[in-house]
Amino acid sequence: MSDMRTDQLEREMIRIGKVLINQIFVLLKTAQNYEEGHLAMNAPVSNILKTVGEIQRRNEEASLRVQGGYLILGELRLKPDAAGFDAFMFTMGEMKRYFIGCISFTRSVNAEEIGKFAYIFKDIEPIPAPQTFHKLVMHMHNRNIIGIELDILGKEEAFEGDDSSERKDSKVRAKKVYLQTVHAVSEVMENAKMGQTLKLRKSKRVVQGMIDQLLAAETNLIGLTTIRSHDEYTYNHSVNVCILSLSIGQRVGINKSKLCELGMAALFHDIGKSDIPIEILNKPSEFSKEEWEIMQRHPVYGVRKIMKLKGLDALSSRIITGAFEHHLNNDSSGYPKVPYKKISLFGKIITLADCYDALTSSRVYSRVPHVPDEALRFMLSRAGKAYDPILMKIFINCIGLYPAGSLLLLNTKELAVVMQNNPDPEKSSTPRIKVIANPEGNEIDGEMIDLSDPKTGRSIIETLDPQKYKIDVTRYFM
Repeated sequence: MSDMRTDQLEREMIRIGKVLINQIFVLLKTAQNYEEGHLAMNAPVSNILKTVGEIQRRNEEASLRVQGGYLILGELRLKPDAAGFDAFMFTMGEMKRYFIGCISFTRSVNAEEIGKFAYIFKDIEPIPAPQTFHKLVMHMHNRNIIGIELDILGKEEAFEGDDSSERKDSKVRAKKVYLQTVHAVSEVMENAKMGQTLKLRKSKRVVQGMIDQLLAAETNLIGLTTIRSHDEYTYNHSVNVCILSLSIGQRVGINKSKLCELGMAALFHDIGKSDIPIEILNKPSEFSKEEWEIMQRHPVYGVRKIMKLKGLDALSSRIITGAFEHHLNNDSSGYPKVPYKKISLFGKIITLADCYDALTSSRVYSRVPHVPDEALRFMLSRAGKAYDPILMKIFINCIGLYPAGSLLLLNTKELAVVMQNNPDPEKSSTPRIKVIANPEGNEIDGEMIDLSDPKTGRSIIETLDPQKYKIDVTRYFM
């Protein structure tokens, strides 16, 4: 009985924590639009004060801490859901930009201090260095804000993209996890071709490792989805779809055990292709009508493969869902033809990830890939019909309007590669980039730049096709 009560209390605290995140989001956004002392600030300040009081009455600490891809209230990990996603990403993004590891509201905090706190972010321009945090603390001291305490962001949580040894180690781990996953999926697919028993235990372990890596340093794994291989398209594609699906899934709020099921479903969504004749699968030109009909059978072939597993359980049923539904549209059009109208959440997520990676890949039967932002525009034009519109929005927030790996031409005539999406959804058009060529076209090991900072003097003119310029963008993530 006590365990049930503990679970109930935790769920309530998690709910209150999400409310606090949303209120901080509203507070900071309101401060951006109104001058200090404006009446519009009264409600956001009052709401935060009320929520902080509610937390403290439960003898809990009213503190928000950044850890990996999460915000922590006290000791409880808060996962973003669809409704509060923008607030979550903005609040965590601002904390990282100003090198804030933790915000604590003490029992003495008052409305005046919360109101002042909202404006210190407007007074200090963030620079990519911990000095930003120290300036922030000094500014709070000068304004006599003593009821709110800040802790500096730890090294392991700092804004991704610097060239520290820790970040390089993280890139190495991401690459290792990626290659392990490619190997695992290739083993299973080859066994499927040979009609042998499918062993998924190893694949499950590497997916769990991928989830851990994604939660610790998502950017590094997302960047590796730029890996392209004509010879191993199916394997790379399967791993890329897995990474993108997991990234969407964690933002939707799927818990870790269910994330593993989603990852496995995404990893083996194309397992039915093992039954497609190799001469069709690797055909370099367009399919004939008969060949396309055969290709469209691979979702059903995939279901048959998984159905042969001994002892069907929740995991295998999820993989069946991914295999069967990944070419079904949000309105149930697509293939295979089905009599029902409701597509599962896993099916909708995998469909999005599958389509994006396919559009941006140079496949055997489609050798001209779309650049990432062009692929997103195409997908956006089909939101509602082909894709769930809410998941489409979450997906764009996940990878940005200029996804990692996009090659950019800047107003300075420099070339740059997108390294990381801006965590603030309203600034998704200003990612973090690395300059790779000077205005004369010579390759350089350029600086990392946050395009949301107007002081850089740089802006995006257009996206370019890396293949046309013979640039392998993947190497910047390895």
